Amino acid sequence: MKHLCAVAAGWALLAGGAANADSLVLTNASIYTVDEARSRAEALAIDEDGIITAVGSEAEVLAAADEDPEIVDLGGRMVLPGFQDIHLHAVEAGVNAVLCPFEAFDTLAGYKATVQGCAENGDTGVWVLGAGVNMVNLLELHSNPVTVLDEISPDRPVMILDDIGHGAWANSLALQAAGYDTAKDAANGNIILRGADGRPNGVVLENAPHNLRTLAFPPTQENLDFAYDSLLNAAAELNANGITSISDAGGYWPQGHHKVWDWAEEAGELPLRASNAFYIYPDRPLDAQIAEIKTLYHNDPDRLVRFNAAKIYVDGILSQATGALLEPYEAGLDLQDGAEYGYLYFEKDELMRAARELAATGFQLHFHVTGDYGARLALDAIAQAAPESGPHRLTHLYLADPADYPRFAELGAIADLQLAPSAVAEDYQAFMAEFIGERTDRLLPAGALLEAGATVTLSSDWDADELNPLIKIETAVSRRHNGLPDVAAAIAAMTINPAIALRHADRTGSIEVGKFADLVVLSKDILKIPANQISSVAVEATLLQGEAVFDNAGLFAE
Repeated sequence: MKHLCAVAAGWALLAGGAANADSLVLTNASIYTVDEARSRAEALAIDEDGIITAVGSEAEVLAAADEDPEIVDLGGRMVLPGFQDIHLHAVEAGVNAVLCPFEAFDTLAGYKATVQGCAENGDTGVWVLGAGVNMVNLLELHSNPVTVLDEISPDRPVMILDDIGHGAWANSLALQAAGYDTAKDAANGNIILRGADGRPNGVVLENAPHNLRTLAFPPTQENLDFAYDSLLNAAAELNANGITSISDAGGYWPQGHHKVWDWAEEAGELPLRASNAFYIYPDRPLDAQIAEIKTLYHNDPDRLVRFNAAKIYVDGILSQATGALLEPYEAGLDLQDGAEYGYLYFEKDELMRAARELAATGFQLHFHVTGDYGARLALDAIAQAAPESGPHRLTHLYLADPADYPRFAELGAIADLQLAPSAVAEDYQAFMAEFIGERTDRLLPAGALLEAGATVTLSSDWDADELNPLIKIETAVSRRHNGLPDVAAAIAAMTINPAIALRHADRTGSIEVGKFADLVVLSKDILKIPANQISSVAVEATLLQGEAVFDNAGLFAE
């Protein structure tokens, strides 16, 4: 495989009109280009720098090709631009995959047995680590679950991450290490739940788990080597799903994860493009954070890796009643006084200042929002931030006020949603109705936002949710209310639209002459089969810049 970092020379040659010899021609294919005309083709040629040099009929492409290119007959398979996922957690997914796994909705006895198994290895001071517990379920089973962990592991800190990325279950040693045994409630983004005695009950929410993770995974060489291996494992999974470009939304820079991306690129082992974010901590001084991450910022379009975005949490999540709402949560929920409208990570003025100053330094703004008030605040922040560092984006968007739908197009803001089957299922709608009542009719308004002129993208939030792009395409077009109008729109939401969001639509996102050959080969043409069959279509190969980084069908074997 050629060194995929060395793309600048090939781009310069193309711009100068001296394209290199074709090294690969794909024929007998069903190519959907996702160009402006949404045209179809049956062949394409790729030069030795991984740049597309011809797209069209087989006869046209072969006639234009240089002598003796390698020809791959795809046997009628579909070719699309590589899928792009602009909100996932690649390093975390790799790390979480090797933590002790928990069943989300287990019994208390089941939780205890899993913790006991996790704690059997390791020395005093070495953290016991797991992931997957549902915090609502845990608290229904035990009102003071810190005692469970203290009994099992009295001399080692314990952190069990939740199943949705917004909570953790910790023992007293871990809580003390983070200072949560003396911290105030909901201070600086950290929600610390308490028992009847007023002491922390072992469940912490929102920003608080991130500080526990930093303590459990300091940037030692051992931990960075582990994160590096986790990244490569995650990248292989992404390629197996046809994904060639991502934005890693973790960005927990105190753990040093940004370093492993650069290492992988420098070693020539990174098989995808990444435009990643740095997480902005609500409990750390903003000015000091900006000064720190400015030194880590890089945005060279000729590299595979860029760190050019700032991940800002505006609110929490609706299913913990921490998403910020314009109207209160449903009556009957057990909420503290003043919490009826949800929760904000930053005071409004500080949020606006963060957006202005980060955008002024060149960072794209990547807002986490779930409630309609959170969405409005994020749009307000974009409205007063430097537009030249955009497009800025809102991700999740479980709720937005219809009055704000047109603002996405007006501000050039990207609407990024996750339409996993679990998020649109009827039982999930019924569950969410307990929190927001009739507002479930407006959950995940992908169709309404698209109709209002927004640039809509579909991402995965992996590993919190389903990764497979084909499952999301099927879900988006099969959804009876607020889905996408057709398969073509869903494909655009996972190819050209995210390329616009990641600021490399001039080089990726569609199959056109002069763009990189970032491609996915599918077993069937998903534009020609019933929508309910799309999820069963196989990803047979993935190409990054003309090189096969996944080839399950052996199409590109040398």
